[in-house]
Amino acid sequence: MILVDTSAWIAFFRNRGPVAAVVDHALEDDDVALCGPVFTELRRGFKSTAERSKTIPLLLACHQLPQPTSLWNEAGDLGFALARKGVTVKSLDLLIAAFALTNGVPILTLDRDFRLIARAGAGLQLVDF
Repeated sequence: MILVDTSAWIAFFRNRGPVAAVVDHALEDDDVALCGPVFTELRRGFKSTAERSKTIPLLLACHQLPQPTSLWNEAGDLGFALARKGVTVKSLDLLIAAFALTNGVPILTLDRDFRLIARAGAGLQLVDF
């Protein structure tokens, strides 16, 4: 199971690069997970009602990661720990990272924030592509 981040979904929908192929294979194997923050980012970014109507059923067919009961605390604590190491990332990415860490799944992403989190020793796993 992998958590596909918004940036990887965009690459998939645009059929760009090796990340699109990884998403495609993970979908075929029923190994794609979503979490609330990614779903929110995707739902707000559609260009048209037709695109939205076509894509949302695909997203709903993916595994939905359960929200950790202490999500807000975990994301805030992660942000605090990262800041002590000189690393600052977007709050929504802290929430996504907290979902991945709590559920023990790696993230497929093109977003540099997740690479910073992983390099800082937070235990976040990233999917290689």
